[in-house]
Amino acid sequence: ELELRLLAREAELRALRAQIDPHFLFNTMNSIASLTAADPAGAREMCLTLAEFLRDSLRIGARPGITLGEELALAEKYLAIEQVRFGPRLRVARQIAPESAACAVPPLLLQPLVENAVVRGIAPLLEGGVVTIAARCEGGRLRIVLENPFDPAAQTAGGVGIGLDNVRARIAAAFGDDATLAVDDAGGRFRAALDLPARAPEPAA
Repeated sequence: ELELRLLAREAELRALRAQIDPHFLFNTMNSIASLTAADPAGAREMCLTLAEFLRDSLRIGARPGITLGEELALAEKYLAIEQVRFGPRLRVARQIAPESAACAVPPLLLQPLVENAVVRGIAPLLEGGVVTIAARCEGGRLRIVLENPFDPAAQTAGGVGIGLDNVRARIAAAFGDDATLAVDDAGGRFRAALDLPARAPEPAA
């Protein structure tokens, strides 16, 4: 019975992960298409960075968990793609406690949150803004926060589509009731806060 439950959990995680890939590719290909005429060199740079992202994603995707450091490295490649598109309008602030980088997270857990911050937060703002990514370990917990400005009039806050629902479902499948995602959109700022067990990654099979 335990083995069947574990297999069911792994199947659920794989299905949820599979939802992210086309969603990410759709957003990225839109970004590349928008540059092909105006900035061919920028579009080429985005294609190369996308290839690196996909290569790294496939390399670690079969593992049950990766470190937060590896997850953040993947997020950096996505942000590099979007910074070609948005230029100085997209700025990133990082507040990562060194000890948090070794904690385990499901692969691509942060991707929907980072995409949400850029696509629904920064993109509609003429002046752009700063996406803040923070992480720390405290009392056996890993706490990750992503924060960004947004335009309330554009109704871009919240997890339209699969983003936030996918993250909630994935942490429930991975950690049961021992993990939460809290969101807040007060004062023109969107904040997504993950609270997870601080664990070491499982060894690769």
